[in-house]
Amino acid sequence: MASVHSDSFERPWSALDMAAHTLRDVCFGIDTDGRLAAFVIISCAADQAEVLTIATAKAARRQGLARRLLEGVIPQLQKHGAAELFLEVAEDNTAALALYKTSGFQPIGRRPGYYRRTAGRMGAITFSKKL
Repeated sequence: MASVHSDSFERPWSALDMAAHTLRDVCFGIDTDGRLAAFVIISCAADQAEVLTIATAKAARRQGLARRLLEGVIPQLQKHGAAELFLEVAEDNTAALALYKTSGFQPIGRRPGYYRRTAGRMGAITFSKKL
């Protein structure tokens, strides 16, 4: 998971971070050819869930894996009593923005300077989807 995450983000999570999330959060992955191709980590609290991270390996991008993960995890979240799913995404992540908008997420806010990057800070757009 840490390797796939490092392919996707400038400030990736460590293997230790990933291990901790697998113990306390909802984690789903897709494997292709015996290797992890994409995964999502979601935190649940009461009737709300939040996508903490979603990542796809470089070689597996543009194949709809992130969409499959989101669609597949929703029934599981509903079983856990979640009624709404939240996430935030960097304002310049056009692929993710398109995915979330076409997956039924609605923008609900903005967090200026939310992400720290080498070149400076980047704002985030927050999204919500009723389950």
